Amino acid sequence: VADVLASGIRETDELSLLLDIGTNTELFVGNSSDIVSCSCASGPAFEGAHIRQGMKAVHGAIERVRIEPTSLNVEYETVGADKPVGICGSGILDAVAELLKCRVIDSKGRFQKVDNKRLIEVSGDRAFVLAWGNETSTGDPVAITQRDIGEAQLAKAAIHAGCTILMSRVRVKASDLKRVYVAGSFGNYVNPASAKLLGLIPEVPTDIIRFVGNTAIAGAKMCLSSTEARVQAKRIGEEVRYVELGADPGFSKEFAASMYLPHQDLS
Repeated sequence: VADVLASGIRETDELSLLLDIGTNTELFVGNSSDIVSCSCASGPAFEGAHIRQGMKAVHGAIERVRIEPTSLNVEYETVGADKPVGICGSGILDAVAELLKCRVIDSKGRFQKVDNKRLIEVSGDRAFVLAWGNETSTGDPVAITQRDIGEAQLAKAAIHAGCTILMSRVRVKASDLKRVYVAGSFGNYVNPASAKLLGLIPEVPTDIIRFVGNTAIAGAKMCLSSTEARVQAKRIGEEVRYVELGADPGFSKEFAASMYLPHQDLS
């Protein structure tokens, strides 16, 4: 309710998609005429949990990653421009997208046989080094493992399947959308190109994507400070139609298909 209230999607005729990405991701499609919603258990990977060196987007978290295709040299940015400590959700998303573009991993997310010193083993798990130990504040390298990639795929698959089923239920295509709002603390740092490449966000023009921060908190503050906002919130709760994804007969198949990494022509 707070997401819809703070984003304003109910106040416009433009058809919008709103994703509030977290351990559970809430999805909304609609406008002033009608809004449908669903929730998917996307897991905590994009919040840094279940990732070997995952962390929230705090100082020292790698938040941006670029990989040179030939040498596989890595350029990264960290929150606060501090030495790397670990990697947050947006960095995980970038890293997986870059590894896919450089063909270090395939469409199933599996590491390929690549001869490069950045491909190492960590506790028996294959991994790719993003920052060497002499670059980090801990003295240990920061790497993304095969298991980390799998966790990111699970989160992405849930969100992709949720979007696909919700939009098909109301007969909406990506080309019909006029705005795509990405909410949640993770959404503040997302590279839209990486998100689209992996299928986290539908294939829409980048200029219609808006990162709107923590709309759940923003909507709650609106209700605390305005009686009119509370009236609107009550109406939103009554009017928004909820779709139970678990009851959709096509969800399991769609989720399995979404584990693959959709990508553009990389040739």
